[in-house]
Amino acid sequence: MNTLRFKQVITAFVLCAMLGMGLTSCFTQKIAVGQGAPARQGDEAAKNEVSVWTWHLLWGLVPLQGPVDAGKMAQGAANYTVVYEESFINSIVAGVTLGIAMPRTVTVKR
Repeated sequence: MNTLRFKQVITAFVLCAMLGMGLTSCFTQKIAVGQGAPARQGDEAAKNEVSVWTWHLLWGLVPLQGPVDAGKMAQGAANYTVVYEESFINSIVAGVTLGIAMPRTVTVKR
């Protein structure tokens, strides 16, 4: 393969990779347990939230750990909300690793 053709192939690959990363987006899934978490503001809300990152490999196909125990994270609360999301920071980590490592954030609001 000549040098010009090789540069064209590499350029096309880089552009496709950048386009693919640019088309990804953040997502959020909320699940209310019982009546869900009551609305809180500021420091009170921060005191009643617990967050963990879950890790998956190969574009999310292979989980690295077992399921998150949201009931345990809620510390016995009857009403809570589980928020499963890919944040901007999670997307950056996934982009840097080219999708090999895919973190997600799980937050339980009591």
